[in-house]
Amino acid sequence: MNPALLSSLLRLLTLRRADRLSALASDRALALMAVIVFAVWAGIDRWEAGPAASFDIYGLAGLALPILAVLLVALVLARRSRPALPFRQTLLLLLALIAPLLLAGALIDRFISRDAAATTLQLLALMYAALCIARALSHWTGSAQPRALLPALVVLLGYGWLADGAYLAPTLWPQPEAGDAGDETSSPEVAEPLLFDQRARIDDALDAIAPGNGGDPQIFFVGFAGVAEQRVFAEEIKLAARVIGRRYGTASRQLLLINDRRDLDTYPLASLSALTYALDGLADKMNLDRDILFLALSSHGSADPELAVSNGVLPLEPVTGENLAAALRDSGIRWRVVVISACYGGAFIDALKDDHTIVIAAAEADRSSFGCSDDRDFTYFGEAFYRDSLPQADSLRQAFGLASVEISRRELQEHITPSRPQAFFGSEIERVFARLDAARADAGTPVYTTRNARTR
Repeated sequence: MNPALLSSLLRLLTLRRADRLSALASDRALALMAVIVFAVWAGIDRWEAGPAASFDIYGLAGLALPILAVLLVALVLARRSRPALPFRQTLLLLLALIAPLLLAGALIDRFISRDAAATTLQLLALMYAALCIARALSHWTGSAQPRALLPALVVLLGYGWLADGAYLAPTLWPQPEAGDAGDETSSPEVAEPLLFDQRARIDDALDAIAPGNGGDPQIFFVGFAGVAEQRVFAEEIKLAARVIGRRYGTASRQLLLINDRRDLDTYPLASLSALTYALDGLADKMNLDRDILFLALSSHGSADPELAVSNGVLPLEPVTGENLAAALRDSGIRWRVVVISACYGGAFIDALKDDHTIVIAAAEADRSSFGCSDDRDFTYFGEAFYRDSLPQADSLRQAFGLASVEISRRELQEHITPSRPQAFFGSEIERVFARLDAARADAGTPVYTTRNARTR
């Protein structure tokens, strides 16, 4: 890039004068900036797509609307300014701003865990871009240019409204849908060995689990992410494993069953038969008179009620209250905490509750829960319970209460039907946890901060 052009662009991006840009805004300079912007966008698109995505050249067609919006904004800024400015000059200004805005947006989305903080930072980035444009127009024309800035803002808002309403999200690496050829489990040649191999994978995972020892109850963690086509469930279960591991020392006593289209190899796949087999094997590691199972499930739920279990075209049976209760009962594990992060999760409580069981559900039996889209790391319940409440709470009951309040506040703010999380606390196991949490507090176990809880 021409050093003079680079210097002028850097001056613009730092809110300083760059009077030579008009002379430097050649066709070659515009083409180079366009290539840079495209390369940044394509790189971010690939980074966010994940390993399961496949390249689709037809995704280029989706760029037509954003390109048209950029050209139209540049034209409005040029023609509505007084005196009028060269179109190439305003277009080069916009191109210079787009690349850092794309990078900032991607980094905020990846590394900022709280929605409010992410939204605030994104607004600050947009305000910075608007200030850069306003300062540049003022420097070039000698006065503020509201006649140019306001119509340009209208064009951008119109583009945002149209893109959001029409679900326009251009990508060169689309995610495969369930059953698509891009799904690795859509081929019988792949699916059959995967199913056959699961028992050996679970055996390997069980072999790595430390058995219970000593006189105090030990907690064993099992995570179950049911739906491979949306990564939010896998990420939530991995978060739960970390948080429970930090709080109750289960890092060496955990087993994850995860359906994730991005990764078929790291964990055993989630299915009802896999869960049943894993619980039976885990029971052999536990002192069934005292040790506790912490079972976290995350999936789509339905009013039947049941939890969806899917992984490409693998023929997987849903989890119901009855078959889940049977799997727990047949394993012989008496002491258990079951957390169900799914719509209609409260419908499972009656089938599971007893004095030795705690059941926590993300929603009432006839209500949906929220936040299970593929562009999220965790569901609303997962964020509120595992990420934000449990690390700071004195007990599971308090964590549930804090999470319920936060979820209610969020749903009210977003004008959606309340999910009304539900819980049942068996009297015997709650007394056991009161002793465990008191001992944990007396030992000065540090509070786990959730700053690093994101897994994107």
